[in-house]
Amino acid sequence: MSPAIVLDAGAFDVLDTSTGTALRALLRRAAERGGETKSPAVVLAEVCRGAARTRRVEAALARDRDGQRIRIVPTDERLAKLVGAVLYAAGRGSEALADAHVVAVCAASDAAVVVSSDPDDIAALAPGVPGVRIIVRRPTDI
Repeated sequence: MSPAIVLDAGAFDVLDTSTGTALRALLRRAAERGGETKSPAVVLAEVCRGAARTRRVEAALARDRDGQRIRIVPTDERLAKLVGAVLYAAGRGSEALADAHVVAVCAASDAAVVVSSDPDDIAALAPGVPGVRIIVRRPTDI
């Protein structure tokens, strides 16, 4: 099975632009191989600012990629506790809350590719989910 693809805010910024061609191809390949693409709900709060930007995100979420759509992972009690553990393990505070959600969403997989414009922030938090191999890529470096 293919690693999970987890999208941070930076991925949504380029997903439906000419810069996002390689990212869209990655999402199609992942779907073809049975992989899952997901993003924490808190990332939507980062990217859904203004009507035009929100429409672009909604279009990206609605798009079918070989029978698969981007799954939005809500923050329930289990995920919230995991986010807290990720922050604690990295010695970080609430300023890293969104990035910690991205890392915590990876915990459901053995391996994940995180697409983020802040790879250093994700890499610093990744040890908070031991046993999960997390690879971080900038949306423009895929």
